Amino acid sequence: MSTKGWGARIVFILVLGLVGTLAFKWWMGFVGLGIGMLAIALEILFLRLPAEEIAYALVGTGAGLVLGILVVLVLKLANIDLSAEESGDPLVMVPLALCFALGHVAVRKGRRLGLLDAGEKEPVERTPMVVDLSAVVDGRVADMVLVGLLNGPFVIPASVELQLEEMKNSDDVVERGKARRGLETLERLEEACRSAEEIQYRDFGEGPREKLRLLEWLRDEPAKLLSADEELLDTAEREGILVIRLDEIGGAAKRVILPGERVRLKLIRKGRNPGQGVGFLNDGTMVVVEDGEDDVSQMIDAITHTTFRASGGTMVFARKATEESPEEHQEIIT
Repeated sequence: MSTKGWGARIVFILVLGLVGTLAFKWWMGFVGLGIGMLAIALEILFLRLPAEEIAYALVGTGAGLVLGILVVLVLKLANIDLSAEESGDPLVMVPLALCFALGHVAVRKGRRLGLLDAGEKEPVERTPMVVDLSAVVDGRVADMVLVGLLNGPFVIPASVELQLEEMKNSDDVVERGKARRGLETLERLEEACRSAEEIQYRDFGEGPREKLRLLEWLRDEPAKLLSADEELLDTAEREGILVIRLDEIGGAAKRVILPGERVRLKLIRKGRNPGQGVGFLNDGTMVVVEDGEDDVSQMIDAITHTTFRASGGTMVFARKATEESPEEHQEIIT
């Protein structure tokens, strides 16, 4: 239990006890101590309640008090008197009853309408995700964060920025292109994250020891690894670490084409076999149109009849759509 604030509370209780002893009789000091402890208990109780719930309860009890007083006045004006000489007037219970009833109703209705939370929400612990150099250079991680497919916090090895700077100054054109894409990915990732705390740069060392220290940290921490490095991913999986393979994300996100569906695409080149034309859908799926060689460089409608699934992706075979055969259905070949 936290001891914060208890110093002032103890002083408050002792002061009440001292006031009771000095201002009244000696035994009133114990009464003062009891009143002080009761006040502290009420304070702790109200601190645990949500502020909205307290506000609704106060509004409800206030309305109940006003309504109860009006009811008592109406009964008095009607010459209804239930008071007895010894026991007093029982009508005083009407405002108290309405205070409780309307206060309870205000809190319950506030919860049902969603204006109040039914209870304190426990903070959701999110699993950190390690993004290595290969994932940064790939660039898709920023796109997935922007569309809401991935959430942080993200842990990036501190050596990534140094490696990108070295690649940027390389004589190799391909290395310089990867460096530019990696630096753009880091900028976009920082913009996509809700706060600066969502991205952490952690030092795992440099050289051959970096991957070993990275895997050791992943074993000890509840974290995932996002990477395109197949060797690193295989090692992490063997050690029981949760991994996300970038090469598998693209295939999982592609549209599923079923036999008999009509697709519209532009044929860009001839196929391997005579008479075939080849085009691509927006998600990169290759479509081979059997009688489309004469329509290369044109937009056509095609009816799919076979879907061929392989480790490298999905290939769809189709025929040109005609009015005589608007729909054709055959089994998927895998």
